[in-house]
Amino acid sequence: MIDFSDKKQVAKAIQYTNVNPNLTREGMIKHLETCVQYGFNAAMVAPCYVSLAKDFLQGTGIKVATTLNFPQANDTLEMKLASLRELIKIGPDEFDFPPNPGLLIGGLEQEYFEEMRQIVEVSHASGVVVKAMLEFGFLNEEQKIKATKLAYEAGIDWVKQSSGWGIGGCAATVEDVKILKENIQEPCRVKVSGKVNTLEKMKAMFEAGAELVGTSSGPEICEGLAGDLNAY
Repeated sequence: MIDFSDKKQVAKAIQYTNVNPNLTREGMIKHLETCVQYGFNAAMVAPCYVSLAKDFLQGTGIKVATTLNFPQANDTLEMKLASLRELIKIGPDEFDFPPNPGLLIGGLEQEYFEEMRQIVEVSHASGVVVKAMLEFGFLNEEQKIKATKLAYEAGIDWVKQSSGWGIGGCAATVEDVKILKENIQEPCRVKVSGKVNTLEKMKAMFEAGAELVGTSSGPEICEGLAGDLNAY
């Protein structure tokens, strides 16, 4: 558990996120400047800005994180792998992706697992960290447990209860974080996303078992303020 009275420790557990499709290059530069100002764990950016972020953050120790097949999740596995190989070429440190929830909901557990396994295999061969957004908003409790266990078995590095976007991207809850934590073992760890917009919410998620948060409210959390309630 980090010291929540220490702004630097709090920042080091935040992946400051802006993947909005209307973000401009100038807006991204401001986002990256804020990452440097606070010393966040990572800048979470859309794939189109990975190269810019890598250049801007070089030498800062701040990681570049991005997304794959976000937010829809329902490209074919072959399409996802092709995109992944192109993504790896531009050099992110890690990425978050949503496994196809329809496969799990429809009883195609092996296909759901195999998608994650192959994505992990390709990513780890290049030293890229993989985080799975399990979109708990679509799932019942039994399916949440199954999704978490399958992600762990597939070798996923970090499990998340959701992306925080859309119907499946539900707001983070203590109960969902506990499901994640109880159904994995190290070295797999828990990241949380979705309406984590205050220091108090972040602390509650960490007490339940999370070790990393993805949020667009990074500066507000560090300053003990409340972020936009409608934001990611």
